[in-house]
Amino acid sequence: MIPIKNILFLVSGVSSFIIFYMGLVNYLTAVEQSTGMILLIFATAVAAGTLLSTVYISKSITKPIEKLAQNMTEFSRTNKITNRKPINTNIKEIHELNDNFQSMGQKVEKTISVQKEYVEKLKEIDRKKVEFSSMVSHELKTPLVPILGYVQMLQKQELMGELNKKQQDAVDEIYSSALKLQRLVGDILTTQKLDLGKLEFNQENIDVAELLNSIIKDFKPIASQKNIHLIKDSAEKGVIFSDKDRINQVFSNLIKNAIDFVEPDKGQITIGAKTDKNFIEFFVKDNGVGISETNQKEIFKKFYQIDTSTSRKRNGSGLGLAICKGITEGLGGKIWVESKENIGTVFYFEIPKQPVKINNKK
Repeated sequence: MIPIKNILFLVSGVSSFIIFYMGLVNYLTAVEQSTGMILLIFATAVAAGTLLSTVYISKSITKPIEKLAQNMTEFSRTNKITNRKPINTNIKEIHELNDNFQSMGQKVEKTISVQKEYVEKLKEIDRKKVEFSSMVSHELKTPLVPILGYVQMLQKQELMGELNKKQQDAVDEIYSSALKLQRLVGDILTTQKLDLGKLEFNQENIDVAELLNSIIKDFKPIASQKNIHLIKDSAEKGVIFSDKDRINQVFSNLIKNAIDFVEPDKGQITIGAKTDKNFIEFFVKDNGVGISETNQKEIFKKFYQIDTSTSRKRNGSGLGLAICKGITEGLGGKIWVESKENIGTVFYFEIPKQPVKINNKK
């Protein structure tokens, strides 16, 4: 039999071992937990440091780039470098990029300044040319008055004596040529005034129906000479506040053009007006040869001629439609054309019904 003492010693040893083992386990567990905590803290610190470093480095790169981009945007808007301070950065490439931008901007500023000076000089030259042309045209107009006066007196044989057939034909030719020259000089003067912004406009109340009737009355004899039908196709009534003489001038140029481009005995010219809320739309329609699409884009330019051949049958300076455009725009309106070759042409121009502020000076 095993002695009781031995059994107690064995139990005591086992118990001691269990207690030692449990203590060891608890110690190792505590050490493991402590190590894990240390590792967690260390990892967190490393992550935080990395994040801060990344933010700092990112800021040091993106902030100067954003500043440079802002300067470029401002330059594209104003064509001036408003901020010439160097960008605060340690990155060599950004410094070089900013230096290149500053250099380019200065060159662009200088180029724009030179161009502006050049444009201003050209404008001044154009202005002097226009003023010179206006002066010459005025001086040409002055001697035409007595020429026409004396020719008209020669045509009245009871005043200056009787003329034979050749003399009468010569006087009539002089009178006709003087009238053409007078119209040409007048057109040039009007064009120059439009270019200088000095064409005068006098606004008044205008009865639309009376205006159209007056135009028909004035041009009926001229149209009848070529057996061209001139009719009014409008029952439009109403009053507009504008310049009656200038509107008559637009109608005159358009109707004279139409008379030149329709066939005698077959030609028909129709004038009229339509109204909307704010404008009166006038029109001159003919059944003439029409205008090609290419010419339609050019006809409102000064001195433009549809027929540029030396043998062209139609007279004119090429200023009539340019004058029409200048007058309608000066009155606050606009003019345009619709045409088909061999069918006919319609010129439209609209004038505001109510008073508009007219700028006579540029």
